[in-house]
Formats: sequence, C-alpha cells, structure tokens
Amino acid sequence: MKSKKTGDLEIWNQFRKGENFALSFIYSQNIEFLYQYGLKFTSKRDLIEDAINDLFLDLIRNRKTIGETDNIRFYLMRSFRRKLVRELKKELRYSDNLLSEVFFDVSYNIEDEIIHEESKKNIYKCLSLAIEKLSPRQKEAIYLKFKSGFDYNDISEIMDMEIDSSRNLIYRAIKSLKKSISKYSDGTVLIFIFMKLRTLPSSNTI
Repeated sequence: MKSKKTGDLEIWNQFRKGENFALSFIYSQNIEFLYQYGLKFTSKRDLIEDAINDLFLDLIRNRKTIGETDNIRFYLMRSFRRKLVRELKKELRYSDNLLSEVFFDVSYNIEDEIIHEESKKNIYKCLSLAIEKLSPRQKEAIYLKFKSGFDYNDISEIMDMEIDSSRNLIYRAIKSLKKSISKYSDGTVLIFIFMKLRTLPSSNTI
C-alpha cells in the first residue's frame, strides 16, 4: 500500500509532466480545504476565489519549473496563504479600516454538533470560550496543527516564522486552553478536544 507521501509525489510529478488528470485530481482534493481555510481570514468570498484561481494559474504556468513535493496540501496552503494575505493587506491599506493586520479567526458552532452527553456539551462550551481568548496567530497555529495535521516544520513555513517560534506559539496556546478548562480534572479532556478538532464538519468553524 502506498504511503500518502509516495502518492503525493507521484501525482505531483504527473502534474509537472503536463497530465491534466493530475491537475484535476489535485484541484478536486484541495479546493474545499483551501476555501475553508480562506474563510478563517475573511468573509469576502470573491477574494478567496481569486486567490485560489491565481494559485492554480501560477501552477499551470510554472508546472515545468516547479520543484517536487511529497505533501501537496502543504505546498498549496503555503502559497495560497501568501496570496490571500497579500491581497487582504492591500485592501486594508486602501480602506478606512484602522486595522493594519490580517487576522485569522476560528470559532466553534456547538449547535452543529450533536452531542448527547451533558459533560461533552459543557466541554464544547468551555472550549468555545477558551478559543476566543487566543490570539489570531495562536488560533491559526492550533488550526494547522490539530485540524489540518501539519507538523511544526510545515506550520513555520506556512506562517512565515521560525520553527522554535511555531512550537512556542502552540505551546502557549495549549497552556492557555488548559488554564481555561482547568475546572475539568479529567486529564483526557484536552485529548478529547484535539481529537474532535480533526473531525468537526467543514464549515466556517474550526
């Protein structure tokens, strides 16, 4: 059985050789993921769609010269994030908005989750409040780590920061979450939370 890395490397190389089926496969496998990631930065869907279109147009134009990758989603997210953030910063400069930074945001829509046990409902409510206390960069790092499954090296490249900085960012975020849910004595609470981060439905929630 092929590993994901081997599969990604093969399909990427097929794309680089000009195989249209490979491009279609890459697009179909990642378009929704990129779109949902973009919604964490902005509700302006046209900007998100433009950034995705620009990303794939660049890939097509440069397919013969781009390097190899064994992690297609990481490659796409890193490039997509840079394009989207660049466009959002342009908008901020030419708007009356006093903000000078682009903010990543996530939230938990507890109503979208069917949770029968009262204890789990309380955990989600507590987590929702805890997430709101995190900084935008902490929210993004947690999203990339526990929702998207990227490692620290990938996160540091996607967010344009040092590896140690990405580790510290996530460490501080987890520490903040632990403090916020400290009323729960069960040590499995955080494990439950982070496992659920991977399985929450795709929407404008984490």
